[in-house]
This record gives sequence, structure tokens and C-alpha cells, in this order.
Amino acid sequence: MKKPNILVICSDQHHAKMSGYAGHPVVKTPNLDRLAAEGTAFENAYCNSPVCTPSRMSFITGKYVHQIGSWFMGIPLDAKEMTWPRRLKNAGIPATMLGKMDFCGAYQSGGFSDYKIIERRQAWDTYPRNTPFEDRLSNFVRKDKLEHILHAGVRQDRVTDGADGHNDALGFYDHDRHITDWAVNYLREKNGKSEPWALYVGLLYPHWPYCVPKEYFDRYYPDVDLPKDARFPNPDLHPEVRHFQDCMGFRDMTEERLRRVIAAYYGMITCLDDNIGRILNELNAQGLADDTYVIYTTDHGEALGTHGLFYKQTAYEGSVGVPLLMKGPGIPAGKRAQTPVSLVDMYPTVLDMAGLEAEADRPGHSWLPIAKGMQPGAPDVFSEYHGNFFRQDWYMLRNARYKYVHYENCRPSLFDLETDPDELFDLALKEDDETRQLLQKFRAALAEIVDTKAVSTRAKRDLGLIGPDGEDYTKTLTAGMLQEGRRQGRFPPEPGYVPDFSSFTGEY
Repeated sequence: MKKPNILVICSDQHHAKMSGYAGHPVVKTPNLDRLAAEGTAFENAYCNSPVCTPSRMSFITGKYVHQIGSWFMGIPLDAKEMTWPRRLKNAGIPATMLGKMDFCGAYQSGGFSDYKIIERRQAWDTYPRNTPFEDRLSNFVRKDKLEHILHAGVRQDRVTDGADGHNDALGFYDHDRHITDWAVNYLREKNGKSEPWALYVGLLYPHWPYCVPKEYFDRYYPDVDLPKDARFPNPDLHPEVRHFQDCMGFRDMTEERLRRVIAAYYGMITCLDDNIGRILNELNAQGLADDTYVIYTTDHGEALGTHGLFYKQTAYEGSVGVPLLMKGPGIPAGKRAQTPVSLVDMYPTVLDMAGLEAEADRPGHSWLPIAKGMQPGAPDVFSEYHGNFFRQDWYMLRNARYKYVHYENCRPSLFDLETDPDELFDLALKEDDETRQLLQKFRAALAEIVDTKAVSTRAKRDLGLIGPDGEDYTKTLTAGMLQEGRRQGRFPPEPGYVPDFSSFTGEY
């Protein structure tokens, strides 16, 4: 029997519920709908850290973020960390990467046999940092974040090489067009070849900038559904989440501006779906579909105005939840799996597809037994965040009903997702015995996974947020005080993001 091929398609910033197959009443995704009909949809899937690089470094290694020290963007993965493409390559299955994976700095292959990318993520020149990571201090405001929303709409009608996607006038349309072309050509070259292969396709839509070709924007504008609890500012947010909202500088958020950014985002999802359709159609055209496992997911979600928030970074469903579809040999068609899972499971799943076993130190569980109806005794789903716009690190646990969020040095949050799927009522504010027992149970379960105090201290130290005398700058320093400290010479200037690929000459 021929060994199966493996195709992983990963988008960027796709809200878990914003697809046709997920029941969204507006967004059109016929190709993802077809993939769901032919395979299994996981309806409670999560990333392990809701920001690009940490999420991807987690699912490529099968380890939690705190196990590999991938706290934020710009932090390179240790090239000696085992990855699932390297495991496949070592087993004689070549694995190719096309598009975004988000390795930082000189080490870009990540264990893949071959790769082609357009955008390279730069690495901090100095790591650990010498100067406090300003984005995690009080009173910091990232002014361009509001600008992305104010500029939302139709992209400039210009053909590019795809390398300038962060431009608010252009977005990632051309990036994804090129990557899809590469993937289609790759599949054409596999026609008639019997050796198994693995292909990872990294697309960037629907990541901001919120701009899309006019034909996609016009499909949705102005008749879009407005977000729930869209208050700017939102006084009912947890104090740390309110700090996140303040850092974004969100203001003057009129209904018209909300409609434009939502229409652009919906349009990007449909454009993404068209590119996925091209890849799946080529898989069928080359006679490869029957022998190929297909996984579709994204690295994190998008708040899109809900709770008065945009982007990712929070533990709310819109940010930390991800779509997850899987089809292939032996996977039931049209199934909806309710078991909570996370992207750290991708490592053992891909190896399971290839007939290999994951190492014992990987915390994840293969999705194949879940899809086939054999429910594993998996622990609660775990996610964590140590990056920008939050002064304090947070850690999340999700079981079949509840979501618990621990904020270091601050009160927790608790949501009943069964009765409150929109996360409007924070049960941690209640004073009753039942809630106290639930919180105690979750605290104990979290302690089995991670020492939050030790990890938070390590993350802050790596990000320059712990002073030489042990001072925690997230508690004592503001962004203005940091600027003054730089002028006075207290904090040395940080070299910043300067890519240097000259020092890396080979594969580990």
C-alpha cells in the first residue's frame, strides 16, 4: 500500500467561526465548506499562543511556547529543536515549505527539505534584550494599529512581487497569489511519482492590513454583521485586557468604519478560500487526492471589533480559537468533532499520518483517533501569551465547558462557554463557593502544566523587563519613563530588528 502524502495549509489570523461550514451567515467559503464535507471539522480548536511566531514555533516543534522560549516575534527558534518536517525528512519523506512559517533570523529551513518564502521575519540583533521591551510597559500606544483600521477597504490595483504586504494600500493579495502558484506547480510536478511527500503552504490572508481587491470588498460592503460588545473603550474588560485596548489607541470607531474593516476582512477570507480551492482542485486534477491527508488551519484568530478589540493576543475565543479541518484516508466525511484540541497536536498528528511516533516529551495528541471516534484522555487545552500589549503574562486552560485564564500578578477570568459563548460574563467576579471551587480546580490543573511565576520571570528577563537588581519593569516603568531613561543613559539603545543571514551556513 502506498504511503500517504501530507498537505498542510496554514492561513494567518482567520477567525474560527468565520466560514460557511462553521455556520457563519455571511462569509462565503465554498472550498473550505467542501473540505469540511469531505473530512472532519474540529469545532473547538485553539492555538497555543495567539501571535504569529510563537504559535508557529509551537506547532512545528510540538512543544509549548514556554518549553522553547519563543516568547514573541523576533526570537529565533533553536535550530537544534526537532521539528515534524525534520522527522519526516529523516524517515525518507521530503517535506517542502512554501510561504510563511515565520522562522526568525538566519535559520529559515526549520528542518524542511526545501523551502521558498517571500517575507523573512527578522530577529532581534541582541537576544536576550538589553533594553526593556517597550510594548509591554504602561502607557505605551502603538499608533499604527488604529491606522490599519481607518485605512480598511479596497486595495490599490497594482501587481507586486508580494514582498510589501504590510503596506495598508496593498495587503497580502499578491503574496498569496504567488504562494498559491508555487503550490499548484509543486503538485503538478508530483503527477506520476510514487514516493510520498509532505507540503506545507503558508498563506497570509486574512492578516491585516484590512484591504482586498474591489470585487471581494463589494461582495460584503455595507451589509455586514456588527460585532458584539463593541465598546471603545470597554470598561468591563479585565484590567490587563483593558490595558491591551488602551495600547491600540482605538477611538472614533464609527459604525461606518466598523463596516469597512469587517467587509474587507470577510473579503480576505473569501479570497483565501479561492486560493485554497485552486490548491485542492489541482490535488484532484493530478490524481493525488485519494492518497493525501489534508490539514487546514491558521496560526491564531482575529477579534474584529468584538469586546472593543481587534487583532489577536487575548484569550478571547475570537483571538485564541482557530479553524481546523482534516481529510484523508480513513478520516470520516462530514464529521464535527467537539473534543477541545490545540495546534501543539499537529506534531504527533503529522507523524501519525506518516506512520511514525512522536517523542515522549511532546505534550500533544494526534487528531486521527479523535476524528475516527476514539476519544483520547487528553488534558485540558493550554495556551499562553508573553508578548506585546500585556504587562503581565497570561495562561489559559479550556475544558469541555469552561475557559480559565490566569493573569500573573492579577486576578483570573472564568467563562462558561456552554451558557455564555460570547464571553460576556466573567464568573471569576462572583463570590460563591461553586466558583471558588472551580477556580481552585483550574489553578491546580494549570500548576501541573507550568510554573507560571518561574516562566513569567524567565520570559520577562529575556525581553529585558527584569532589571539587574530583580526589578520588574512591567510594574514600575512606563513607556515615558523608558524614553527618559534612554536619554539619561540608564538603558542602552537596542540594535532593533536587523536581519543577518551571513552567520548561518548549514542545516542542523
